[in-house]
Amino acid sequence: MENQWLNSIEEFEKQFDNAKRTTVWEYMDKPDYKKKDELKPHEISNELNRLFELLAESNISLSTLCEVDDAELYRFITEELFQHEMDDIRIPGMMSCFTYEEFHPNAKLDIEEAIDYFFRMTMAKMENIGGDGYDLLYVDTENHQDSAGSKIDKQKVVNCINNFLDSFDKFEVVTYNEKTFEINQEKTDAKVTFTIHFKGLFENSSETYDFRDDGCFKLKPGEYGGWEMYHIDLPGLSIA
Repeated sequence: MENQWLNSIEEFEKQFDNAKRTTVWEYMDKPDYKKKDELKPHEISNELNRLFELLAESNISLSTLCEVDDAELYRFITEELFQHEMDDIRIPGMMSCFTYEEFHPNAKLDIEEAIDYFFRMTMAKMENIGGDGYDLLYVDTENHQDSAGSKIDKQKVVNCINNFLDSFDKFEVVTYNEKTFEINQEKTDAKVTFTIHFKGLFENSSETYDFRDDGCFKLKPGEYGGWEMYHIDLPGLSIA
């Protein structure tokens, strides 16, 4: 198995160096298909299933991170994915994988992912790879703002978060209830308010400290994808 794996890597590198660019439709040997407007509504699901079978036969995978109706998914495949360029590399067992959200980012999903990551990784005191302190992947330390909208120095933001996390050995989120979720029409700014109850705990001790209050995150699209928090209002954590 190890030998097969090494051979596959060698073959991939060989093909990659000489690979031509082609469209997904050409990679699939140009299968016949109808445009969405040429189909009756009740025909779309069957034709969509047929396209998925053709994609699978060409070792191409398409997935969605959230629900997308059949008509939109059929339109996307025939009008966008088929025209998308890819490397003409063909290795047995190798899949070319695409997701709908790569082409049509879902702002709400990305924001929820950023918030989940903050609680699951940052609040879990995951160490920052290649730097001091903790993982602030979805925190915009460069452009952080206080409640009045004034910019805060980057190092101050980092220090405030690190010092707060260092005040306990670990944290446990008991409840998190979203109150409001607002995204502006241009999808360039978002605000999420919530009520939260979490605990600060110490190793080898039954002593705990409860944090229970309202909170707020303000976010903007990140430079490299996803959304980043440029304002954090969390019980016990004051960045000002």
